Amino acid sequence: MKEQEKDKILSEAREHVASTVTSVENFLEETTVALAKSKEEFKSLSAIDRVSEMALMRVYEKRAGEAEHLALSPYFVRCDVIWEGEQEVKSLYFGKFSHDPRDVYSWVAPASSVRFEDIGQVEYERPDGQMQRAQLVRKDQYVIAQKKITFLATESQGSDRELVYQEHFTNRKTGFVLPEIVAQMEKAQDQVIRAHHKGPFVISGPAGSGKTTLAFHRVAYLASAPDLAETYTPQKMVIFVQDSGAREYFSHLLPELGIEGVKITTFHDWATDMMGLTHTSTLRHYDSEADNDLYLHAKLQALRSDTPQMEKFNKRNPFTLLAHIYGDHLTPQQKNALTAQKKNRHLDYVDLTVLLRTYRRAEGSLGKVEEVWKEGVTGKFYKKKEFVPESNVLVLVDEFQNYLPEQIELMRSCVTSGTGAMIYVGDMAQQIHLGTITAWDQVGNDGEYIEAERQVTLHKVYRNTKSILSYIADLGYDVEIPDELRTGDAVIEAVTHSTREEIELIQEAIGSTGKAEGVSIGILGQDHVYLEDFTQEFADVQHIHIMTIRESQGLEFDRVFLVGMSEELLQARLPQDANENLHKEKSRIKKDLLYIALTRPINHLHIYGRKRLRDLVENS
Repeated sequence: MKEQEKDKILSEAREHVASTVTSVENFLEETTVALAKSKEEFKSLSAIDRVSEMALMRVYEKRAGEAEHLALSPYFVRCDVIWEGEQEVKSLYFGKFSHDPRDVYSWVAPASSVRFEDIGQVEYERPDGQMQRAQLVRKDQYVIAQKKITFLATESQGSDRELVYQEHFTNRKTGFVLPEIVAQMEKAQDQVIRAHHKGPFVISGPAGSGKTTLAFHRVAYLASAPDLAETYTPQKMVIFVQDSGAREYFSHLLPELGIEGVKITTFHDWATDMMGLTHTSTLRHYDSEADNDLYLHAKLQALRSDTPQMEKFNKRNPFTLLAHIYGDHLTPQQKNALTAQKKNRHLDYVDLTVLLRTYRRAEGSLGKVEEVWKEGVTGKFYKKKEFVPESNVLVLVDEFQNYLPEQIELMRSCVTSGTGAMIYVGDMAQQIHLGTITAWDQVGNDGEYIEAERQVTLHKVYRNTKSILSYIADLGYDVEIPDELRTGDAVIEAVTHSTREEIELIQEAIGSTGKAEGVSIGILGQDHVYLEDFTQEFADVQHIHIMTIRESQGLEFDRVFLVGMSEELLQARLPQDANENLHKEKSRIKKDLLYIALTRPINHLHIYGRKRLRDLVENS
């Protein structure tokens, strides 16, 4: 294609973007005025009329939010089609949301699937079940940011895909925000997102394969598709994440896709809120990792034993119940640890599971006491406290492999039978806690049956460079290395003798990038005690995030420093007479944790420790 032709395509594209942005901004202004008027009228309405006016206000707010997104990036694909039986060429534009006056359609619209097809004959299924056929004669792909085209490629009949324009820009993220993949989705991913809505669904794959992002887009699709939106209201959806850091990390994606109101929580917060408890979460009861593991293992044995359950649940003193159920499974030393837990008001994940199961048995279902409006015999409404069962249309469990089968069963019991919609996201090869699920038949009495076509496995890793993945493979992990990945810098290893030496190496490595906008850096260690010096040293550097390897699961950074690597990293360190299965499980968790650490970096990986990591792996 000649430069003059490219200039013409780019000029026309810029004009269309500008006129579309103007149209969207006008719509936004009109919607904002209508919302302000509705809010003003709301003040003078009766209680009953306020209900309908509030619903109208929510519609205005939703439309305004969508328009704000479209004003900055109105669409990412243009498809020129000739409908079957017609001769006129119709230009369709696809973006995050629809804007009718400019032929911009949402990515969830059925017609949006044509953007994955090659030039030529295409078809898609309409909402009425009929097949719509057309001739796709041209397809343009865009990246539009801040109302400007930064990338444009085109292809048409008789002309292969060709780059028209590309602006130099960085794709580095400014913090913990998931990448936007709607525009870059593959056809197979789009089919996963649009799969039938009822029943459980599993999306698994190695770290960096995009499984969580894909799952969140499925949630957005269910909440946006015209034929499903009434069923899948965001307020009746719950997403379970590992911790508050992951909650912050994921809190940006759904609003970016126009979905507001989905509850993102941790199992601890969900369970304690339901039971009316104020206890804090903990994973550590002993300074010794071995003692801690033996304590948790004893609790798990009690959870899964035939110990008689106490029907009565008393939220004022949950430790009476725990002491009864754990009973003879605990040694005298471990009973002292339970007493310390009571004093410190600490609950771990096994404790919560025991308590929540008993709570469900006592109440008949999971739920909580809430104030609800009731209509009296005279027609007047009054407030009354009553038990309201938890009922969700969809539950998404991120990193499902880190939950006990009993926890998954509890979450599953809160999904309405009308949808049965559970979305499990994770990888059985990334277990970080004792006793967690290793097979679907462990869930409930009959197991969680998931049809083969609803178990999707992603194989390619897109986060890391070839150099990082090759290093991981050399350590004995089974990883696939896509040909299209960039090579990247070699992994850097150094044998160190102190935290001060490691801090100096980090300072030397990052130079000024430690304070550069858009460069995220993770410093990961085995525990918080070892990381204290790093936390003090880099406390004022905004883009350096210091955490344990466990806490980093699900996150990613441009550059990662693994510090304090030692024999403890891969050795179970349990007493020789400890349960054999516990030895095996702990060894597997140790290896999984190392894999998690190694797969956090996008571009650069540095490994510092008392021995080379290769030697530690060989001797484990």
